[in-house]
Amino acid sequence: MKKILVIAILLLTTQNLISQTAEELNTKGIELAKKGRIDKAFSIFEKAIKLYPDSPGPYSNRGNVYRMRKEYELAIKDYSKSLKLKPENLNVLYARANTYLDADNFEMAISDYSEIIDKKPSFSGIYFDRAYANIRLKKYEEAKIDFESQLEITPKDFKSLANLINIKKKLEMFDEALADYKKIVTEFPNQPNLHILYNNWASLYREIEKPEEALVKINQALKIKKNYDIGHFNRAGIYLELNDEKNACKDFKKAIKLNLENNEHFEVDEEFEKLKKLCK
Repeated sequence: MKKILVIAILLLTTQNLISQTAEELNTKGIELAKKGRIDKAFSIFEKAIKLYPDSPGPYSNRGNVYRMRKEYELAIKDYSKSLKLKPENLNVLYARANTYLDADNFEMAISDYSEIIDKKPSFSGIYFDRAYANIRLKKYEEAKIDFESQLEITPKDFKSLANLINIKKKLEMFDEALADYKKIVTEFPNQPNLHILYNNWASLYREIEKPEEALVKINQALKIKKNYDIGHFNRAGIYLELNDEKNACKDFKKAIKLNLENNEHFEVDEEFEKLKKLCK
């Protein structure tokens, strides 16, 4: 009996040493990654996994490296293995959800986000992230609920407020969207992207066929940021609606000069082609 007890104690001691050693390797890998030595960190995580295949930390951290390399399938595989070993780790589940999002697998991202919400509804930023996935699937009603839930947790979250307005526009809740624009520019007068809000406000007025009001808002956008390429293009379209071809072409040429066509947020559309033909 005494011999069996000694063996049991030795086994427990060995397990503790393995756990500590795996943790040491994992910590070393994290430190290297923080210093930008990603390849070296990856090698350390690989070593830890080989030596201690039942330790969850190295899998999740190797998954982080795979995600940085945009090798999303391998990252998801590692996160899943880590979660199998330690299912309660919501940070790893969140990393997997975000990787699904990176890989445009929005349904799976929503599934993981929803699991986190079930376990910890106050998890930072989680409703915003699920809302974004819902938007990509054009599930605007669900996205609206998510943004509203996020704002219950963080009422002054500018991103959620701004995106909620865009969702209301999608749902044709125009009166509410207009009221929200007025509220948000009042509450965030020094927000660095205020010109974008005014531009979007102007676009909403255009959508409901109020070009005069749209012109007022786009002028405010361009007052905040003089060389705003999309703003000049938007104002060119507004002038076109107001039958002011001279100013329409002036703004269109200004937008082109500011490299509008190279802006990642701009896509050539029918209005662009019309102005291009008109303003030769």
